[in-house]
Order: sequence, then structure tokens, then C-alpha cells
Amino acid sequence: MKKNRLALLVLGLGMTGFMNAQTIPSLEGVADGIHHWNLEHPERTYARYAPEQYKEIADNFIAYQNEDGGWPKNIDWLAILPADSVYQALKERYKRSTLDNRNTYSQINYLAQVYTKTKDSRYKASVLKGLDYLLKTQKKNGGWRGWDVDAITYNDEVTTGVLELFLHINEGDINYTWLDDAMKKRIYQALQKGIDIILRTQYVQNGTKTVWGQQHDNETLLPVQARTFELPSLVSTESCSVLKFLMEIPHPSAQVIEAVKAGVAWLEKSAIQGIRIEKVEIKPDQIINAEYPYDLKVVKDKKAPRIWARFYELDTNKPFMARRDGTKVYQLSDVDPERRTGYDWYTYAPEAILKHYPQWLAIVEAEQTYAGYEVLNNMPAFYQQLKQSLTYPLAWGNAPEKDFNRWRAQAREKLLECMQPAPPQADFDMKVIESEQREGYTAQKIVFNVSGYSRVPAYLLVPEGKGPFPAVLLLHDHGAHFTIGKEKMVRPFNVSETVMQDADDWAVRCYDGQYVGDFLARNGYVVLAVDALFWGERGRKEYADYDAQQALSANLLQMGMSFGSLIAWDDIRSAEFLSSLPNVDKEKVGTMGFSMGAHRAWMTMAATDAVKAGAAVCWMNTTDSLMTLTNNQNKGGSAYSMIIPDIRRYMDYPHVASIACPKPMLFTNGTKDKLFPIEGVKSAYETMRQVWESQDAGEHFQTKIYDLPHFCSKEIQQAILDFFNKEFHVGNINK
Repeated sequence: MKKNRLALLVLGLGMTGFMNAQTIPSLEGVADGIHHWNLEHPERTYARYAPEQYKEIADNFIAYQNEDGGWPKNIDWLAILPADSVYQALKERYKRSTLDNRNTYSQINYLAQVYTKTKDSRYKASVLKGLDYLLKTQKKNGGWRGWDVDAITYNDEVTTGVLELFLHINEGDINYTWLDDAMKKRIYQALQKGIDIILRTQYVQNGTKTVWGQQHDNETLLPVQARTFELPSLVSTESCSVLKFLMEIPHPSAQVIEAVKAGVAWLEKSAIQGIRIEKVEIKPDQIINAEYPYDLKVVKDKKAPRIWARFYELDTNKPFMARRDGTKVYQLSDVDPERRTGYDWYTYAPEAILKHYPQWLAIVEAEQTYAGYEVLNNMPAFYQQLKQSLTYPLAWGNAPEKDFNRWRAQAREKLLECMQPAPPQADFDMKVIESEQREGYTAQKIVFNVSGYSRVPAYLLVPEGKGPFPAVLLLHDHGAHFTIGKEKMVRPFNVSETVMQDADDWAVRCYDGQYVGDFLARNGYVVLAVDALFWGERGRKEYADYDAQQALSANLLQMGMSFGSLIAWDDIRSAEFLSSLPNVDKEKVGTMGFSMGAHRAWMTMAATDAVKAGAAVCWMNTTDSLMTLTNNQNKGGSAYSMIIPDIRRYMDYPHVASIACPKPMLFTNGTKDKLFPIEGVKSAYETMRQVWESQDAGEHFQTKIYDLPHFCSKEIQQAILDFFNKEFHVGNINK
């Protein structure tokens, strides 16, 4: 393009200062397109938006979005230039939508972030239009095409870039939680097709899986040529992008694990030792491209770090390059000067993959000892075992008893009877996957057998010192938010950016910006947090779906088990596991939960003596108060996780909680909590108070009502710490 083509578009110069990068959406995804625009427009004498002007940049994206939902490539997205003028300056073929140069999926992700910040419906509509484009352009084989050839394309992260976006959405990226179930389902299905084609295109050399080509034929799935100098080959750079994506998949299948292992083995074998690439100064009249005012040459250097060629022959693994006319060469010096500097013939990209691989492998191998995904197609992974355990007991009846101890024993027996069948027990067999040192305590990612059905991941926080320590079992909320569980109450580590952002957001939304588990650990308590079935790492494989919890509940009931009972049994066994730890004082084990977690807390207190004190935040009421036409409880969906079949024939909520008497209990609720009418809260409190007082234990029964909505504030968390410290006779070491 001639330099004067954009002369009329020049509006002047200027750029404001940068804001903190954490406060604005990242432009990293569109940097490649801007780079290629700069190559063709070296003058760039026009005004540009600063990165913090994200709304204006997002408006640019909307302006340049094509009717089909995609975007043209190679535009300076920050330019303050009329869209019509830019389009006029583009050749016709460059106006079409494409994924080339990390295009389209990057604009979608940027706009989704801006929509989260602004709630401007225009950005939402643009995201939906873009997602529809990605879904419609996916090939039947599962891949996406690039720019130069109609093939499954890994060059410029075409296929892997889309799949990474879909993976983030599927795993609950907070910028896409507003998508409806129909769109989430389409994205999930596209993601599975994409993973499948990646596995199918991994090149097999003499019976051994290796890596991938830049492009693969739609039918044969073999590497094919794109541009004249991009010959069929095994490639290092693009294969790293593929491996990076595969290693981001949570709880990978055996096929994915095998693919990663094979790819890493090939990278290790294909590294080149003893050379480095050196820039060579050239005369001004020899400069072909102002972006690359130098030449490159290969220099022998025994001390140089290992390096990789971009292209390797399919059957010999011999590194090669190519001239513009397609002639294969084996020396960088034989490449055309313009292509020598304008193309990445060598790379260090595999080092990042190889550095991360041992950690990934350790986690994967540890995960192979527990189920990971436990809900498949709305069925529990252990449904066959459930069917084998069905005995159909008729457990009805209730005999009133005036002696409290006998009543307590009979009431607990009835509660546990209504929760049958209990999952088979198994040795805990705890393993530590990874650890992180924090202020005054260590955070551990562990796995243990919560039952004969499930080996589960959990967070265990252990204070510094000899112990034994007091301990608290933390039980997370429902929230109609399933992508995280234990991470709602314990700050996660070594997780994806998506999970970290999700957890931080939830901590602000429900816990006043403070992770309860970390707060208690800093104050000398061992803390255990476990996902309930259907949440977090024990979640539904397909995608987080509100209605699916009803289907799961129905399928469990068909086989004689209730969803709520299964969660309660897991909580009981988690409490017993926590109490069994050698660094825990068995007489100072408490439990605490918010919302659904509060229900779980007083249920655990009633069902087992492994816990000695409990705190329940925002879940206590009476059936009479809750079961009305206007209360949230009658909607059903969220209730299944807290329903114990038939228990309401024998006891109301406060009666069940009273089985915990005379153990210390703290109940808190909010006057502005729309889920739990305050009159029902007060009635339940009074019922329980009478029970504790009848046993001369009134001082160990505490209730607090705050002028708050459904929320676990820092003030409430401090009150819980003070309660446990008092009842366990622990000095307050609040830091």
C-alpha cells in the first residue's frame, strides 16, 4: 500500500498516560494484528486511543465487525480513524472475516471484558454475534481454517485460540456467565470436537506419536503446505500452542495425557544444541524492511541454550527452511534475505512447555488416583455401585422420648436412617499434591477418600508450629454458582487465571473480600475445605448448568440415594477425616458454613460428634415460614442439595439442629436477607434456645441478627473466630 493512501486520515498525535494494567482489559490478543498493520503503514501519523480508553477501543471493534460476526485482520484497533476510511484503504480480500493473526476470538474476549465492566448491551450483542461466527465456521472435523489454505490450521493459534476461549467459557469465566444454556451447550460441543481433532491430527511417525503441522488436510488429516515457504512438516512453535492448550484442560482424559507426553518427548528429542542466532548489522541501503534493520546468522556456541527449528521433516525430524519459491534448504544463510529476518525460523518456545511439564505431570498423576469429574450426563460416576447397594429399607416411625440423651440418640438414628443408604467407607489415604507457604501457615492441595465412591481434592491449611491445633471444617455455599466450591472459602493457588478471578470475585461478593479459611488459618486453626458433589473439581463435566442439579437429584433418587443426603455423608466423613489428623486437637474441631454451607454445618453437628462446635451463617428457619408462594425455597432447584427425604415427617429444621445440643452453636442471620424471613429465623432460634436451656447449656447457644442481606461480612467472621476461641479456650492470636 502506498504511504499516501492514509494521508487524508491523519488526525494528529497524542496519547494519554497508562492506567494500572489490572484495571483495564488486555490488548495482548490483538497485538499481532496491530503489528502487521504497522508493517504496511510505517508512517502511523494519526492519533491513537490509550489502552485505558477501553470503551472507545471496544467501540472500534463494534465498528469493524463484519455482518457475519467476524473481524478483518491487520488493523490498528487503537487508531482514531473513521472505520469507513480504513475499510476503503484495505484490499477487498483483507476486509473478510478471519481468525488469522489471532483475530476474531481476541476481539470477542476483549468485548466480553468490557461488557462485564460497563454492562453496555452493545458489547454483549457483539460478543454473541462473534461467538455465533466461531461456531458456524467450525469445520465438520472440528478445526478452523486460517488465511492461506482451506485446512485445519494451528498456525497463528487459529484453532487453539478459539478452543482456549471455549475452554474458559466452559470452565466458568466470569465474563461469560450471562450466556444462556443453549449457547453454553453449543460451545461445549464445539470444544469437544476441537479437542478430538487435535488428538486425531497428532502426527504418527513409525508408530510413535510426535507433534503437529502448521496445517492439516481436512480429509487425510496429514500436514499440508500453506504459503510456498511453509511446507508440510512437523513444527515446534505451533505444537507448543497445541500442547499449552491441552495442558490447560482440567482433569484431562487418558488420550489427552498420552498426546501431551508424546509431544513433550518429541520436543526433548528435537532440541538443537550448540548454536545461537545472532543479529548482524547491515548497511542502510541493504535494509529491506524497516521493522527488521538487520540480518540474522547462525553462530556456533557450545554454551548456548538449546534451541529449536520451526520446521522438521515429517519422517526424518531433520530441521529445514524454505525459500520464497518453495525450495527446501537446510541453512539459514540460504534463505532469501527478506524471509531470513521476517520469519521465525528458530524458537525457544518449547522451553516454557518443558519447564511446566513436570508440575503438570505430577498433578495429572496425582489426579489419576481420584475421580476428578464425578457427574456425567446428569448421572453420578458411581451409579453402578449405587444400584448394587439398593436394599429399599422402610425406615418410618418416630418414638417420642422425654429423657434427653435417649431422645438425642433416637433423633440422630432417625436422621441417619432418612439419609440412607450411606456410601461405603474407605481408608482416607491422604496424599499431598502441592503446597504453598503463606503468612503464618501452609496451604496444601490434597486428595483423600471421602467415601468408597469418591476420592476428592481439598485444601488443607496448617498453621506454623508444633500443634496440635484447633481445626475448622469449612462448608461452602450454593450460590447457583458451581464452577468453584472450596475456592469460595480458601484462596486457591496454581490454578488458571479464570479460576483465580472467579474465586476473588466470589470472595468479594459473599465474604466481604476475605477468604474465611485463610483468616482462620492465620489465627491458628487447621482448615479443611472440600468441594461438594457438583461444585468445583467435582462438578458436571459438560458445563455448569442450574437445571442439571435437578436431573442429578432425580437420578440419584431413582437409585435410592438423595443429593442432599450424599452431601451430608461426605460432610460427616470430611469432619471425621479432619479429626483424625495428627496435628489436630480432636476435642477442638469445629465446623462453619455460609448459606447452604450453614445448613451443612448444623447438619454435620447433628449427625456426628467428630465436631464439637459449629457456626452457621444465613441458613435457619422453619418450614412454615419458608414454604410460601413467594419464598425462594419453593423454586426447588437449589433445594435438592439440602433435602433429606422424609425427615420433615419427623422434625423441622430447628429440631434437627437441636440434636447437636449441648455442643456450642452460633447462628447468625440478616434482617435484610430475602431468602430467610426474619420472623421464621426468630421462631427457629427460640425453639433451639429452649432445648439448650433445658439441658443447662444455654450459655453455649448463641444467636446474632445483623442488619445485613444474605452476606458473610468480616464482622461476622470475626465473631465466629471469637466464638471458637472462647468455646475451645484458645487465645486470640489475630494478626
